[in-house]
Amino acid sequence: MVDFLPILMLNAASGIEVDVKNMRSLSLLILLLPLLSCDNSFSPKAEYEDRIVVFCILDRNAPYQTVRLESTYDAELTSPDKPIGKKDIEQATVTIRNDLGVHTFRDTLVTSSDGKQKRIWINRTLVPTEGRTYTLLADVPGFERISAQTTVPSRAYIQSQIGDGALRLSTVTNVAFPATAFHFRMWIVGIRSQGGVDTEVRREVPLRYDATTSSYEFGSPSRQTVQLYPNSLLIYAQGQLRDLDSVVGRDVVATAYSLDQYLYSYFQLVRGFDDPTSYRLDRPDLSSINNGVGIFGAMFADSVRLRYNAVVQ
Repeated sequence: MVDFLPILMLNAASGIEVDVKNMRSLSLLILLLPLLSCDNSFSPKAEYEDRIVVFCILDRNAPYQTVRLESTYDAELTSPDKPIGKKDIEQATVTIRNDLGVHTFRDTLVTSSDGKQKRIWINRTLVPTEGRTYTLLADVPGFERISAQTTVPSRAYIQSQIGDGALRLSTVTNVAFPATAFHFRMWIVGIRSQGGVDTEVRREVPLRYDATTSSYEFGSPSRQTVQLYPNSLLIYAQGQLRDLDSVVGRDVVATAYSLDQYLYSYFQLVRGFDDPTSYRLDRPDLSSINNGVGIFGAMFADSVRLRYNAVVQ
């Protein structure tokens, strides 16, 4: 595209007379040139890039630590749920190390709820410790080495206080390795005896009832260190346990999860502004994974168990 502005300025500065009719024609030509010479096609779909997706949350309460590896896939805008050329990760060397040593993860086939088998990487000896920094390394054939690092936060040291019509939960914040956020959850727990075997059955207590949607809402990670659970919602969960599971709840189990910065950021990214139906578009590639995408984070759960009859009287 030709830049005519310097030419017009030169004519004006040199005192050369310019025909007004020609100037109008020239101005019209300038306006039309971008439409004639530029490609105005636009697609919101970016060029596809083959990358490795990592998902690993260090959890001290888990029976073993897991690492999931997936590959990104292409798709048409009209059919985003139909992958094009999706590849399963069949080979990888996965380790997590700290200042005390290296933990090697073994690839294992597990069966998901839909009956399909999925390959994940498992380690049964790694016990995440608060305040310790861990480095994840993954080598997948055909890709650059993937790495990430996180530090396990201190436990939440959950506190409970039975109040007038509500159960108050709180955490201790004056700790050596403060969490970025917390996630409170609560269950009504009972025992089902069948064939001489006792099985623990539980129903989660919602945090609030939304009258506008006639639905119960559960808690989500936040920076709040105090959470109140009204007794009416404990009674609701007790009713669910009794009516749906034929079990009477005898205990209240409350848990506070300490979350590191990467896990909390990941949650905010995929949930939008605490809205389960929205997605963050201003930071679409937020990730703590080098040479990949995904999440490598840590959490530390702390629980308290109370008698239901002592809380709800």
